Amino acid sequence: MARAWALHRRELRAILRYLCDSGRVATLSRRLYQIAPGGWLHLEKLKEINPESQQGFVAMWFNDITNPAWLEAFKPAIEEAGYIPFRIDLKPHVNRIDDELIAEIRRSRFLVADLTGHRGGVYYEAGFAQSRGLPVFWTCRDDHFVYVHFDTRQFNCVRWIDDEPGRRELKDKLRWWIEAVLGRGPAGAAQQAQ
Repeated sequence: MARAWALHRRELRAILRYLCDSGRVATLSRRLYQIAPGGWLHLEKLKEINPESQQGFVAMWFNDITNPAWLEAFKPAIEEAGYIPFRIDLKPHVNRIDDELIAEIRRSRFLVADLTGHRGGVYYEAGFAQSRGLPVFWTCRDDHFVYVHFDTRQFNCVRWIDDEPGRRELKDKLRWWIEAVLGRGPAGAAQQAQ
C-alpha cells in the first residue's frame, strides 16, 4: 500500500485494477504483479521533458544594454532552430512573478540562461530548469564572464561580444547548439512544410 500511496486496501485494489486494465501492469498471481510492456513504455515517456513543447524560455538581464542581443541573437536563434522564444517580461499577467516563471519554465522545452549582468534571477531560473531535467544553454557577454559564479563555470558557455558581428556569431552558435542537442523544433518543421 505504501508503494502505491494507497490509504487502504480498497484503494490499492482500484489502482491495481486500473493499471491492469490500461496494460501497464500484469497479474502474476493473487498478490503478485509485474510491470507490463505498456507500463515500461509509459515510464519511458515520463522521462521525456516536454517533447512537444515549442517554447524556449530565455532568462536574461532585461535592460537597454542587453536588448540588442535579444533582438539580434537570442530571439532569431531560437526561431531559426524551430522554437518559439519566450521572455517573462513580455507576458502580460497580474499574478505573482515567481508563479509565472515556474509555470512558463515547466511549459518550456529548454532554457537559455544569459549570465550577462550577473543577475540572481537568471541563476534561479536556470537552476529550476535543471532540476526539472530541461536542457540549459548558457551564454554570457565576454566582458562579464569574469563575474560568472564558480559553480556554473563547468558548463559549456557561449561567450559573445556586444557588437553587430558578435551578436550575429552568438545567434549562429546558439541556433546550431540548440539544434544539435534537441533537433529541429516543431515550429521549424511546420515552417518547412509550408
